[in-house]
Amino acid sequence: MATDLMPDAAPPAVTVYTTGPAGVQCMLTESLLADLDIPFVECDITRDENGAARDYVVGDLGYTRAPVVVVDEHDHWSGFQPDELKRIAARFGSGS
Repeated sequence: MATDLMPDAAPPAVTVYTTGPAGVQCMLTESLLADLDIPFVECDITRDENGAARDYVVGDLGYTRAPVVVVDEHDHWSGFQPDELKRIAARFGSGS
């Protein structure tokens, strides 16, 4: 369940930087996040308006493949990583 950012709402725990619906690992990651009830926001870095996000993922974080999952400034990874997703589900008290 991707969440929309609302001005008065707390930011979601996880941001998923994707290559859109064509990215199989991106879709698997978002599906598992939803199954584990982990709130997230998706950012398609192939879209022109998300150039700053693309620069952050590639330039600042150094990733060259999607998805890139960012929990916080020290907790992030790229690719479909079910064990990492289950770890953060336990951390946030969600999932099975």
